[in-house]
Amino acid sequence: MINLEFTEEEKNSLYYERFHHPHPRVQLKMEVLWLKSQKIPHKKFVS
Repeated sequence: MINLEFTEEEKNSLYYERFHHPHPRVQLKMEVLWLKSQKIPHKKFVS
């Protein structure tokens, strides 16, 4: 599995974009990346 590291600035940007980006698909991708940035295990948020 790939280990990703996020800076605080990147985490904040992901958090913002997951609600404010104009395209719903991008919002969804930002949500997944934000969850990864919070160290939530992959299998907890993928269905």
